[in-house]
Amino acid sequence: MHPPRLVGALLCAGATGAVLLLPAVSFVGSMLLPSMPAPPQEHVAPLLGEAMWARARGGRATELQPLNPFTIARFASCQLFAERHEDRAARDQEQDACMALLPAIQAVGLVATRHLQSVGVWQDIRVPFAALATVRKMSNTWTRAELLDALGASGEFGPVFIGADAAARGYFGRSVVELDLSQIALLAATLGERHVHPWCWPEHAARVRQGILERMHQNGVIDLAAADAATRTSLGITATPPAEYPPCPD
Repeated sequence: MHPPRLVGALLCAGATGAVLLLPAVSFVGSMLLPSMPAPPQEHVAPLLGEAMWARARGGRATELQPLNPFTIARFASCQLFAERHEDRAARDQEQDACMALLPAIQAVGLVATRHLQSVGVWQDIRVPFAALATVRKMSNTWTRAELLDALGASGEFGPVFIGADAAARGYFGRSVVELDLSQIALLAATLGERHVHPWCWPEHAARVRQGILERMHQNGVIDLAAADAATRTSLGITATPPAEYPPCPD
């Protein structure tokens, strides 16, 4: 899951010290927005929720971390120091540690982005203010469960599927409640990611799925035997992609 534009903007703000203006900028943004996102009424399947939490690098956190100048500054500084590592494994490990400061902030950004698009302010000059206000409001008031419910209801899974159930039917030809652990991990791997193409690059999709399973094990959600068994399982996708799915590049 790559940080969306608004999360990247927050990192830049933290690095430059602009986070000191967070309350004022957030207030302006809230005044410019037609509405704030509301948590959905439907609840996501628990195992899928844990897989999406692992995808969002939520770690073992049980709730979101409120966004304020102090947490943003710490997060931005941690990310900048992590980039000093030339070894990718060391850099990734330190970045995972950074995510513990603002668990699942990328997922908050994804839900905020979907809301900004739905209210028609994603392509105009209000975006920086509205994005910051939305992310701050969500991180301060939403629960972990509400965030996962929103991801399941309206998250982008791959390049075309909106919502977990539509994605489950598109990738596997069945509903979310019918998926096994390996399929749930693969579904979560596509959340906010347009480059996990299981039909074109199955080996890459399997590696990303393995990463989700490893994080679920680290989070205490599944045991090592279950993670290993799901890793060895075939992708379980349909024989061919649905008609609306982008073709494999030449």
